[in-house]
Amino acid sequence: MATFVLVHGAFVGGFYWRDVRQRLQSAGHIVYTPTLTGAGERSHLLSPSVSLKTHVTDIVQVLHYEDLSQVILVGHSYGGMVITGVAEQVPERIAQLVYLDAAAPTDGQTATGGFAQGTGDVLQAMSAQTDWQLPPIPLAVYGVTDPKTVTWADPRRTPHPLATLSQAVVVQNPLAARIPHVYIRCTQRQGLVAAFGADPLAPFVDRVRAEGWPIIEIESAHDAMVIVPDTVASRLAELAASISNPSAR
Repeated sequence: MATFVLVHGAFVGGFYWRDVRQRLQSAGHIVYTPTLTGAGERSHLLSPSVSLKTHVTDIVQVLHYEDLSQVILVGHSYGGMVITGVAEQVPERIAQLVYLDAAAPTDGQTATGGFAQGTGDVLQAMSAQTDWQLPPIPLAVYGVTDPKTVTWADPRRTPHPLATLSQAVVVQNPLAARIPHVYIRCTQRQGLVAAFGADPLAPFVDRVRAEGWPIIEIESAHDAMVIVPDTVASRLAELAASISNPSAR
């Protein structure tokens, strides 16, 4: 049995992990799916002051107040920025970091600064009507096209505070560097490339591959937790098993 903390990306909340959470819990794991400030059921707290630091604190507080240890901390998309910051602060509570098709920043890097060239310009154009929030990007960009899923998810999506994308993460804690890192890459990139002119996450993937991170590929578009929840839950459970039994890696 493992303890998972699943951190969502932009525009959604903890609810977006619903299907993966249910599957992991059915297998006997403990699963937390916190919602970041300003998102989901906490959308009433959305303001220009919400930053990456706010979201890192959200998750650090969950680990502290729930007194969690040996956590498998998973970040999807923008959530990769968050879990990187959390690991810097409380590495002693984390058994493994899992980046699910996510930003995987280096020291001093911002989310937009790490994306493929041109991505920031597209995001800026999308947020032209406001100076502090990014409207939800269409679900089809992320590969979510099933009508039932769209009907469920779309009304629950919220704007994302731009400050979180321009704040740099600090990566300097040697204890955090010792935490095992795994990258799960979704192979279907068409929607992202069509929207941004390039795969926004490609520079992150190229870097972690060059650094020798384990990379697991799954046949899905970006929002794998709602497209192929069985696959995501299975891969996470396999990672948990590999921690408890290192010879299984």
